Amino acid sequence: MGELAALVAAMTWSATSVALTSLSQRTAPVVLSALRLSAGSLLLFAVLFAFGDPGDITAASAATLFAMLGSGLVGYGLGDTVYIKALALLGMQRTFPISMALYIGLTVLGGVLLLDEAFTWGLPLGAALIAVGVYLIVIPGRGQEDIPLPVIAVAEPALAGFADLPPAEHVAALHPAPGQRLGWFGYALLGAVGIFWASATLWLAASNDGMPALAAASIRTPSGALALLAFAALARRPALAAPFRDRKQVAGIVAAGLVGTSFGSLLYVYAVMTAGAARTAILSATSPLMALPLSILFLKEGFTRRIGMGTLFCVAGIVLVVA
Repeated sequence: MGELAALVAAMTWSATSVALTSLSQRTAPVVLSALRLSAGSLLLFAVLFAFGDPGDITAASAATLFAMLGSGLVGYGLGDTVYIKALALLGMQRTFPISMALYIGLTVLGGVLLLDEAFTWGLPLGAALIAVGVYLIVIPGRGQEDIPLPVIAVAEPALAGFADLPPAEHVAALHPAPGQRLGWFGYALLGAVGIFWASATLWLAASNDGMPALAAASIRTPSGALALLAFAALARRPALAAPFRDRKQVAGIVAAGLVGTSFGSLLYVYAVMTAGAARTAILSATSPLMALPLSILFLKEGFTRRIGMGTLFCVAGIVLVVA
């Protein structure tokens, strides 16, 4: 059930992102994510009090509560913030595949070595196939038209699309200037992203102490929302205020948070707790694949041979991981 939850979480995030494609052209994605997480947090609290047991939170130890808060702060506040900085400096072609590969690799390694999660050769082989498949789906080939894909707004590690880049900078991010070197600072940023994202997932898996997924998500998601709101307030204050000038825009963001973000975050936490950090990290990274049919159906995007190959790689990787 945990593996299925990870895949459904990826599907939920991709569907929500496709639905918000028009809003993402008018709202900075870090702001979009912060507001969606905030709305999702409110629903998680409501569901916890209506159908769950708030006592699961009050009965938890201080160490468990700190771990749930810390997981959200490290994953969202540090990981996503550094990812946005790296993406703006290094471009999509370098930042996305390298940070995703580091996140998956470190999480699988940590899950097996530190958390004693079961190891099968399907894990590294499936992870490699999914990484290649997602790269083929997300990154256009040479000579292909740069059609902006739906922004997989920052919700969980490795699911960010163009993150905080304005639409005018999408092409530059996809195809950075030739000969541009990463340098030690660029490598440090990419390494930090992978470490922060993997640490957040491993921390959640290792320190939940049997806390139910609903209670854990009700702590972790608000801490992530606060972290992103703080980042937006400090670095993107005009962008943070912009959506509130349009009621329909705010209503769409809130609706996405209530329906998609809360459900996806809950499933992600459940998947980490039941399937383990390693398998959840790999399977949840398939969100761009999940967005494909919706993009083709509703956004009229084309299906290329490159995307077809990426899809086959992803499907084969999923089979190896869950086998």
